[in-house]
Amino acid sequence: MIRIFILISLLIISIFPIPGLTQLQKLADNIALQPELRHASWSFYAVNVNSGTVIGDIQATRSVIPASNMKLVPSAAALAILSPEMRLNTYLEYDGSIDAQQHVLNGNIYITGEGDPTLGACAFDSSTCDDVVLNRWVQAIRDLGIETINGNIIADDSYLDHMPLPPGWLWLDIGNYYAAGTSGLCFNENLYYLFFKPGSRVGDPAEIIATEPEIEDMTFFNHMRTGPAGSGDNGYIYSVPWQGLQQTEGTIPAGIPEFSIKGAMPDPALHAAQRLVAALKGKSIALNGRATTTRLFPAKNGPRVLLNTLASPPLSAIIHRLNKKSVNLYAEQLIKILGRKIRNDGSLETGLKVIEEWLTDKGIDMAGVHLEDGSGLAYTDRVTAKFLVELLIAMRSEPSFGVFYQSLPVAGDPQDEGTLKRFCVGTEAAGNVRAKTGSHVRVRAHSGYVHDRSGDLIAFAMIANDYSGSARKIYDNHERLMIALARLP
Repeated sequence: MIRIFILISLLIISIFPIPGLTQLQKLADNIALQPELRHASWSFYAVNVNSGTVIGDIQATRSVIPASNMKLVPSAAALAILSPEMRLNTYLEYDGSIDAQQHVLNGNIYITGEGDPTLGACAFDSSTCDDVVLNRWVQAIRDLGIETINGNIIADDSYLDHMPLPPGWLWLDIGNYYAAGTSGLCFNENLYYLFFKPGSRVGDPAEIIATEPEIEDMTFFNHMRTGPAGSGDNGYIYSVPWQGLQQTEGTIPAGIPEFSIKGAMPDPALHAAQRLVAALKGKSIALNGRATTTRLFPAKNGPRVLLNTLASPPLSAIIHRLNKKSVNLYAEQLIKILGRKIRNDGSLETGLKVIEEWLTDKGIDMAGVHLEDGSGLAYTDRVTAKFLVELLIAMRSEPSFGVFYQSLPVAGDPQDEGTLKRFCVGTEAAGNVRAKTGSHVRVRAHSGYVHDRSGDLIAFAMIANDYSGSARKIYDNHERLMIALARLP
């Protein structure tokens, strides 16, 4: 149906050109001829959602790297296939038996996850913060009168697979917070802060002070140096999942007492178990065992008794943070959760198949599209501007459209949490454009919605790959197009 609308619209425009639309196409044509895009791939596509009229088209079917515009795909699919009200639970359980007279549990404590990416993070409210969660678990154990545990604290992360990273991610990214791996049991968004003390002069070594939170069995091969004052975060952490050795490279700025960068936890499930062990010790509950995971210590098949259930915020809130703050972990988690919920297989491959089948059922053109992950961090991802616009149009008819629409960053709104607050300030597009941003090295992308002057909804996508010069020029041109779309009659 979408394709029929587009073909009819193209025919009408070719016979009866509309002045405002002609000017928009001329603007897009002129942008495509600019020196910054001479050797680039630049795509632009815009459709009036109400009428199906194509109102702008520059290489709309060319395969391009979407960067974080890829997040539109899992967020849309999750809302449509699951439910905005869906919550992901984390269970505190035990096996074995309790000796009430001796106040002893002869068995293990389990933290069993359903892939909740918000567990232990303060991104929503205090109820999800790590200390609050840990205190709740400790209290549940104390309420049973347990003073000694003759067993282990086992993090059960088996809800999702044990391949934390997509194969297409770069070594440069792995180890840094934005490339935190997936887990059946996340904790604190699977990241930590690494604090440095800069040297007194540019080029001096930067000393590692601490991590927050403290992570057991982690060591650093530190190559971090001191950069010029005000130079910002140019530091990187190199590591692989499950391993404690981290290597630091790059620079942090001089002239301040300390500076932090964010890293990816090597094993978030194990970290959650270790944190619970420490919290129990702080409340004088003895443990005659250790912290471990079902990956390292396969769980028994015997029955478990439920002690406590923690529910995540609703999917609507998770999607809101995913798109406003562009949290890569959330996108990757949702793909695997879709695979687990629909096919009982929490893997990237299965989750992507679920999404691709949904896209095909919606009649969305998949030609030129290759999905490698959910966040857009993989340079092997490929989409077309036409594909993204068709996805945006398809979402308009979904019951969850309002949640999806509200999750997108708002242009020109200083109160918005997203990444468009400095775009289109003081124009018709301010407070009107809602779009996902995307950026890689030499990749800039914006896809979303805007209302024209008549109130019609327009879906658009504009993506630049391999441009020359500064990103600011690409941003300026994308901003010009957003404003032009808002000014259409």
